[in-house]
Amino acid sequence: MKKIVNLILGIVFLVSACDTTLDVGEAPQLEVTTAKTTYKVGEEVIFNIAGDPRILNFYSGEYGNDYDYHEGRLLSGPDKIQVEFRLREQYQGDRTGSILSILVSSDFVGDRSSFEEVDAANWTDITDRFVIIGHAQGSTGKVDVTEFREPGKPLSFAIKYVFDPDLGNGQGTWPQISSITVEALTQTDNFLLSGPLTSDFPKYGACSSLKNPIQSLNRYYESTLSSNLLVIARNQNVTVDDVTYSSSDYTEEYFVTVPYNVSAVINAGPDKPKTIKGYSDSKVNSYVHVFSEPGVYKVRFVGINHSIKETKETVKELEITVVADE
Repeated sequence: MKKIVNLILGIVFLVSACDTTLDVGEAPQLEVTTAKTTYKVGEEVIFNIAGDPRILNFYSGEYGNDYDYHEGRLLSGPDKIQVEFRLREQYQGDRTGSILSILVSSDFVGDRSSFEEVDAANWTDITDRFVIIGHAQGSTGKVDVTEFREPGKPLSFAIKYVFDPDLGNGQGTWPQISSITVEALTQTDNFLLSGPLTSDFPKYGACSSLKNPIQSLNRYYESTLSSNLLVIARNQNVTVDDVTYSSSDYTEEYFVTVPYNVSAVINAGPDKPKTIKGYSDSKVNSYVHVFSEPGVYKVRFVGINHSIKETKETVKELEITVVADE
């Protein structure tokens, strides 16, 4: 019995001892000074450091490294919206009986599979802003569409294909789209709004009555097909579900994207510190930073002592003025 009691007491003692090692004690001691408070662009700022926190993080106060946003940064909205396609208009120049267009709208809220609803929306033709090639898949270039943004409204894009047997030589091209990239740009960051073709375009287009609705296809939806492309093609002479389609019929169709929220608040995520001393690193006595732009910066050093049980911090702030180097 005595041995059991001693064993229990020993376990209690060990648990208590281990629990004590989880305490970090007081917040870390930390002092930071500089020789002056005003520096020129490109001049080294030497921060003298006293104290020895287990971890020491640095925030310069510059964008992306600002302690004020260490829990997250919300941006009011992008400064610029741009769109880019990767596509090919095969037989471009050889077959002149079709018209391929790229459109944008801020008021389309209808059914993307309904030709009547899509065709009734207010679309602006922006085809001439893109570079469309025929010999291979290529970038159309990044096109600024900021001017079409309206407060509180999304932007939608459409690929429109018209086949007219009475136009040119009466033969249609074969457009193939491999991607769309819609970006929201701020002064310092780019944010991707678009996704893969399966999320941004439907499987089939919105077709006029004489167009075979399954002739054109977003192949991203078909895992058995080798090429992941959104392919647009004129009718073939074929009967589908007791309906006969002709390769000589005038047809129109649209492939419309999802609406992109181009006015929304952007969550840029937290600003990240630069860790200048890790848990196992030796003591740091100084740190050097160079500012590249004039301004008044709130520099913070954050000393951290932590364990799996608790964390204690000490934040030291300095205001540094940076002037142009004249």
